[in-house]
Amino acid sequence: MSCPLRVTVVAPYGVVGGAELWLLSLLDVTDRLDVNAVLLADGPLRDEFARRDIPVAVRATGRSAASIAGAAAWLLPRLRTARPHVVLANGVKAAAAAAPAAWLAGVPCVWAKHDHSYDGLLTRALATVTDMCIGTEPGLIAASQHPRPSLVPVPAPSGTALRRTAAREELIRRGARLGDDERLLLTISRLVSYKGVDDAVTALARPGGEHWRLAVVGPEDPSDPGERRRLTRLAEELGVADRVDFAGWIEEAWRVIPAADSVAVLTKPDGTGPGQEAFGGTAIEAMLNGVPVITTGPGSVADRVAGPAPVPPGGIAVPPADPDKVADALGRLADPDTRSAMGRAGLRRTAANPGPEECARLLARTLSRAARLPGAGLEGTTPASVVVTVVNRGEAIDGLIESLLRQLTVDGDELVVVDRGSTDDTARRVVDRASQDPRIRPLVHPCASAAAGRNAGVGASVNALVACIDAGCAPAPDWLARMRAAADESEAADLLVGVCRVTGHGVLSNAAALMHALPEESRRGPGPWTRTHRLLFGPGLSTTGSSGGSLAFTLLDGSRAGPAPDAEVLSWRTGTETDRRTVVVGSAEVGQEVPTPWTEAVRQAFRQGVELGRPANRRQLAGGAVRAVGYAGALALARTHRSVAAAGVGAYLSLPVARAVRRGSWATLPTVPVVVGALTAARAAGALRGLVGRAGRNAQPDPSEGGGAS
Repeated sequence: MSCPLRVTVVAPYGVVGGAELWLLSLLDVTDRLDVNAVLLADGPLRDEFARRDIPVAVRATGRSAASIAGAAAWLLPRLRTARPHVVLANGVKAAAAAAPAAWLAGVPCVWAKHDHSYDGLLTRALATVTDMCIGTEPGLIAASQHPRPSLVPVPAPSGTALRRTAAREELIRRGARLGDDERLLLTISRLVSYKGVDDAVTALARPGGEHWRLAVVGPEDPSDPGERRRLTRLAEELGVADRVDFAGWIEEAWRVIPAADSVAVLTKPDGTGPGQEAFGGTAIEAMLNGVPVITTGPGSVADRVAGPAPVPPGGIAVPPADPDKVADALGRLADPDTRSAMGRAGLRRTAANPGPEECARLLARTLSRAARLPGAGLEGTTPASVVVTVVNRGEAIDGLIESLLRQLTVDGDELVVVDRGSTDDTARRVVDRASQDPRIRPLVHPCASAAAGRNAGVGASVNALVACIDAGCAPAPDWLARMRAAADESEAADLLVGVCRVTGHGVLSNAAALMHALPEESRRGPGPWTRTHRLLFGPGLSTTGSSGGSLAFTLLDGSRAGPAPDAEVLSWRTGTETDRRTVVVGSAEVGQEVPTPWTEAVRQAFRQGVELGRPANRRQLAGGAVRAVGYAGALALARTHRSVAAAGVGAYLSLPVARAVRRGSWATLPTVPVVVGALTAARAAGALRGLVGRAGRNAQPDPSEGGGAS
């Protein structure tokens, strides 16, 4: 099993409400997440985390912008020190504090949206600064306006609720004054005004509610400390105090739901909360136990309970803040047959609701996707075919084969080695090793480009899961295991791309290594400047994405795939040129060294350029032509405007310079302009040579063939 995902949870309150119960119920059933927590207010939630051995830090934070900014400033150094893989901000206030700190620390941030509070400007801002958004129901995903949403619903509770008699006895033990035949209306929520418990109290004094008793289950909330006193006074003023009982907070309160004849979820807009219930875990739990629900609508809970569907309603929807309608609903539910019919309908409406294990899987998958570590905490079991193309590797091929064989740990794994026409003893060495280990399958594909050789190896693979690695790369010991786990989880991914750590020996080689993205750049994803740099200057400095020498994909319906010339936006040989969804696997790392002596790196850049130029597609040719015209214009302008030329050169060199600073490679800085210029020129010359050679042969562009020397 790969290492669990390190997650910092930021929770806005210390209470244990619906959003907190959603999170705790999922953490209880997964071992894929290594969690630490930050609370922006103290309270019982701290004890819940401590009981689960989750480290907790508390930073009391108010609702003002200044207080939230202070929390973000406090959180920033903690994230830089702890370096979690991802931050989970469990609510709007948490996201407002955590997202800026995570962005500055270079850590992905996922925002969990549980209600419709602050829909509008703040929601749009959070959608911009967070990497993904989790919604607990489809309406929340739509309201988030986030470009990368994920649905992780409130789970159906695991276990069995108490039987009716035992549940009523538990409520009596908690202070409820229940007679044997009294009809019971139950509310389960924090005691805050927008939850509408006052409407349930008032309904007891209206026609239809005379013969009902109300049990209020839930903790007092520090944000509304006088709510219980207000409800008590209201019951006394209406003359129903003898029929209203406060049971306090009950652990796993859903287990006492069978004691009730109806459950009320009466959230309303009163200016202090979100205005409507987003998903209504209590409503789900009531319907799962065959108890009819009275809820306010319109909204997602009303749609679930009583919305239009072939299935009859599992309860009654009433307008918000309307106690008379609540009383009318109680009058209807006084009939045992009506309650029974609605209870059965509720069971049918919630039969497909996922349980905690499935919801926890969705949560872990979302967080690992945001962290670019798909498959974290999983052990893949799918057999894989590893494809590597080689040419003139000599003794080096022995070490590569040995390192890959150690990673073939699943029955059915194979290693396909494609020789592209070696003139040394590489092919013989591969055949000799294949005679000793049946997992090795040697192929010969002379005079092929790296991409054509890779396509040949993919075409010969016996497994649906194919992983490709360049011969010049050294895989980490768990490279294939990480790819395998990611493939098992990333059902919707068309392509999995690993990361490459390029290193050099000596000042010039270290400067050449700076032309390649750092693994942490690939894991984090391109920022605004790297995207702009790629648009202006093309992919020559590996400004985005990961090495084309570390790939994996699943073959479907017998189709065969191969990377396009641009290794960062890959297309597939399926009869047409089609871009597919690419997922970065930040944990699948390979190493690569800049060739020595330094002049060999220049020759390699030329060869890579040739292999890029030969199969270039129309889009790449058009992009190259536009940039070439731009460069020519810039050079002409530079003759009279040297400051413009200097600015252009500085912009082009900004990425390798920034990488040198991050690595602390100060000695390489003076050599960066010369090295980058030489390698860029060599690659451009090679691409031109490849284009000329293709034109001479009247060859047609093949969008599936990609560059990169073996």
